[in-house]
Amino acid sequence: MTRLFAIFLFTTEIAIAGAVEYLRDIKPVLKERCYACHGALKQKAGLRVDSAANLRKGSRDGDVLALGQAVEGKLLARLLSPDVDERMPPEGAPLKAAEIAVIREWIAVGAPVPSNETAEADPREHWAFQVPRRASLPGKAANPVDDLIESRLAKRGLKGQPPAERTILIRRLYLDLLGLPPNREQLRDERPWELIVDELLASPHYGERWARHWMDIWRYSDWYGLGDEVRDSQKQLWRWRDWIVSSLNENKGYDQMIREMLAADEITPTDLSAIAATGFLARSYFKFNRTTWLDNTVEHTSKAFMGLTMNCAKCHDHKYDPIDHLDYYKFRAIFEPYQVRVDVMPGELDLMKNGISRVYDGNPDAVTYLHERGDESKADKDQKISAGPPAFFRSGWESPQEVALPLEAWRPDMRNFAQQGYLAQERAKVSEAENQLEKLKQTKAAQDKRQTPPSEIVVGESVFVDDFSKLRPKLWETTGDDWRFQDGAYSIIEPSLDKAFLRSKIKHPRDFELSLSFQTTGGKKWKSAGIRFDVDESGENSHFVYTSVGGGKVHLAHTVDGNDHYTQAVAKRPIKLNQKYTLNLKIRDTLINVALDGEFLFSFNLPRREPGLVQLLAYDAVVDFYEIEVRHLPSQVVLQKASDNPTESTVTVEAIELADAKLKHAKAEYAFARARIDADNATYRNKGNGSAETAGRRQLEAKLAQARVDLFDTKKSANAQMTIKKLEEDLEEGRFPGYEPLPLSKVSLVKTPNKDALPVEGGYPKSSTGRRTALANWLTHRDHPLTARVAVNHIWLRHFGVPLVETVSDFGLRAPKPLHHDLLDHLAVEFMESGWDMKQLHRLLLTSKTWQRSSSNLAAYKRSLAADPGNHHYWRMNSRRMEAQVVRDSLLYLGGTLDSTMGGPSVTPSPGERRRSLYFFHSRDGRSKFLSTFDDADVFACYRRGESVVPQQALAMMNSQTAIASAKQIASVFDADLSAEEFVRAAFFKILARQPADSELAECLSYLKKQPKREHFIHALINLNDFMMIR
Repeated sequence: MTRLFAIFLFTTEIAIAGAVEYLRDIKPVLKERCYACHGALKQKAGLRVDSAANLRKGSRDGDVLALGQAVEGKLLARLLSPDVDERMPPEGAPLKAAEIAVIREWIAVGAPVPSNETAEADPREHWAFQVPRRASLPGKAANPVDDLIESRLAKRGLKGQPPAERTILIRRLYLDLLGLPPNREQLRDERPWELIVDELLASPHYGERWARHWMDIWRYSDWYGLGDEVRDSQKQLWRWRDWIVSSLNENKGYDQMIREMLAADEITPTDLSAIAATGFLARSYFKFNRTTWLDNTVEHTSKAFMGLTMNCAKCHDHKYDPIDHLDYYKFRAIFEPYQVRVDVMPGELDLMKNGISRVYDGNPDAVTYLHERGDESKADKDQKISAGPPAFFRSGWESPQEVALPLEAWRPDMRNFAQQGYLAQERAKVSEAENQLEKLKQTKAAQDKRQTPPSEIVVGESVFVDDFSKLRPKLWETTGDDWRFQDGAYSIIEPSLDKAFLRSKIKHPRDFELSLSFQTTGGKKWKSAGIRFDVDESGENSHFVYTSVGGGKVHLAHTVDGNDHYTQAVAKRPIKLNQKYTLNLKIRDTLINVALDGEFLFSFNLPRREPGLVQLLAYDAVVDFYEIEVRHLPSQVVLQKASDNPTESTVTVEAIELADAKLKHAKAEYAFARARIDADNATYRNKGNGSAETAGRRQLEAKLAQARVDLFDTKKSANAQMTIKKLEEDLEEGRFPGYEPLPLSKVSLVKTPNKDALPVEGGYPKSSTGRRTALANWLTHRDHPLTARVAVNHIWLRHFGVPLVETVSDFGLRAPKPLHHDLLDHLAVEFMESGWDMKQLHRLLLTSKTWQRSSSNLAAYKRSLAADPGNHHYWRMNSRRMEAQVVRDSLLYLGGTLDSTMGGPSVTPSPGERRRSLYFFHSRDGRSKFLSTFDDADVFACYRRGESVVPQQALAMMNSQTAIASAKQIASVFDADLSAEEFVRAAFFKILARQPADSELAECLSYLKKQPKREHFIHALINLNDFMMIR
């Protein structure tokens, strides 16, 4: 008997030890790696591993442990399998050898079951997945926040702190609601607290302050890319920011804000002010990968509105929450059809300057496939996935209904303001072209009037002449091997950079006239030809005049010590290939007159002169030289004086002809715009008598007018001649092309060969899927368990410094039931039943005694301090540092320099900028360094700001231009006649919202005696903790 009892005791001790080992070393591993597939929600193969008892039950195929058998069971076999398709767990690395060893040892001792072990609770019973219910208030406090908080304090024998000092409280209120400090009069406001709260909620600055909070949560980011190429987010996203501000100020319901952000294009397709809200989805645009784009959309839609980490189910079933792999792709399917485009807005029609970035269902038939292990290259195309929410809480979901869109939604160019704006733009181009032509005519007339009347024709004595009919070695020194006599010309046949030239052996006189006939027949880029004069023996110094086909000009330049210097004497005009020109120079002393084909171009005073040689010039050009003549310039010949404005271009006849061609083109474009608007109105609105045929004719005429302008461009003239011939034939034969809509909308395409990731052909479907509307309605359904809770938690966090649910973006199973669950649910119900009224929720929190408590520990009830040092029961207020934007804005506001202008495009951050920080450009590649120092919002995700303490923050407040300039400006607003004590008291009150203690006053007065510059004293004050903190 004794022996048997000893064996029993020994066996029992082993079992107890095994059970302890199981709880300590095995169950945590199984929970981390196996519960997702073999837990309460899902039991693949019928196996549950969430308790020892369930493990012993085995799977549908029987026992998995093989207790008491010589061979190892199926559990260990699957954990140890070398086959990756057989090995468990299927995701991630295999279990570690030590983890498998302890499981083997537990099985070897009989897999003892710990006493009182409970299996995993059904995840669907998680507190956050239940519909919130209003709490039963235990007391009689006027405010439910106080009722629930005070009751919990009383149960624990704790006492709350008294209200904060009135001025500290007013400062806290202003910073909480407006993000700006109160002035001295506001600090002395003795009106009832509720009136002050309502007044601040009615301030337009309230929308700016709270917009920045929601922009954190909704991860606002301005665009970034390379040059003008948008690669992430959108250029006009600031309209979404302005929509947030205005929606908050008008107290739009939070539910309606969600609807508009997700589906304004379906709900209110003609309301551009509401459509700006879809910037929430446009922000996720990513040019180089559609899957990355939609991954961000799924992740941040679910986190922002539901506090769910759906991204964790992209590659496999969620490890903790009841969201499986298929659920992820069903949620993605809601967004699969949507694309981003930029539409025209009233005013400036340039989409990049004044467009609206918005979303729409650009491909309603886009198909969603499940990606095996999240790999888009392994899409299972055997199954098309339908749109829907996670299966575990479909309550309130209604099947999407297709939305027929009004004309202006799929033809944004047909909005009345767009048509009228486009016509006005084309009319303005006509007026501009008319003005330019008239200006050129007047300038030409004035120039002709200023020109000296031609003197009596006097021909100077010839110096030399050459018709290039043969080589004249006594006249020319030839350099280079590419000269040829051909077709009555001496030609340079290969382009070079002025390495082949012909230089005279005879010097020209100081005053001379030169004529050169030539044509440029080819070259690479510049195709320049002309003449050098005053060339010295070294060839390193000279002046030269040249025509440039590539540059479209005649230009005067100098070469000094081998380096070219270009003057402001230039005549812009087309120079054509294969056209013969005669360049004429008249030079007397330092004055030069230049003409081309007998038309005067410009005069110029040369900096210095030294008569020398002439040299034919061919730079990057193939040139035929026909004739050159150099003569003495008779004294009777009158030259045009140099212009007082050398940059003033001489107006040529050709310039006037070009301006006339441009005017005709502008008129043709206006006629085409008028015709296609008339045709569209007749087709789609049954209005007017426009026709597609007329529009097609006007389009041909506009193209023909453009081709005639191109004739003046040497690079385009050859093609222009062929284009003109074809267009004239089309007009004569009545072959009119179809026309595109006005260019007043542009789709932001992603680079991909996947047709499901691109808009349908044409780009603008006439209907939308209604999927995003269904999502918005589901999220804002009264029985949705998460939306209101998540929003209330965010608002509470930003008023109290800490959230009711610590994991603000994860309300899943890893989020334990919060201490103040009853308060959270009560506020969530209150929020929904008030019409999702955010101002009412603010009012409820800010009028509570809980929010008004002092943040100080001084004179605190000892039991409260000892039992709850972390303030989990809100027996005092939490002090917190001002956010980055509030720090900067407060400094400028106190100095009276903050620019209160609201809205508009983002401004570039700089120390000299005076706009509120909300309006700073904020993206991955462009952010304020000052704001970043104080934990500015992360552009990728910022559900809760960090609050670091690093030396750079102190340095920024001490040494930054922002802080130094602000201190000086703040000091200047005080009356210079104040005594030192009066100044100290006034400064403390204005900046810190309190009076100095006696010891502080004495120290400050002592400092001012040593350092009387008051701006240094102010600089010290803004570095105090009392300024940086919301207390």
